[in-house]
Amino acid sequence: MEESRAMLKSLILLMMISSFCLELTVAETYCHAQRRLLIDACKILIFRQAPPAECCRRIRTTPAWCVCPSVTPQRAALIDVNYAVGVIRQCGRYVARGTKCGSITVP
Repeated sequence: MEESRAMLKSLILLMMISSFCLELTVAETYCHAQRRLLIDACKILIFRQAPPAECCRRIRTTPAWCVCPSVTPQRAALIDVNYAVGVIRQCGRYVARGTKCGSITVP
């Protein structure tokens, strides 16, 4: 009886760990897709042109928790924070002063 309980507990623990790992994989895949859609929709911003409607829609709907972890110090060095925040606000997404996204803090 004791052996059956130990086996059942081990099986439940294994299922919980597997479920957690699967959720992480799904979240990573989801975020990768969200970042790709955002980049594709907003490529024109490289030329400092007005953001198209699809770009603004992506800016409003892409979760910050998908984007911010990818803002490394190397990438942050390439970003004009004031311009980026201006575009985000222009598209209707609120960005508070002092907001931290990856290695960038909004002035």
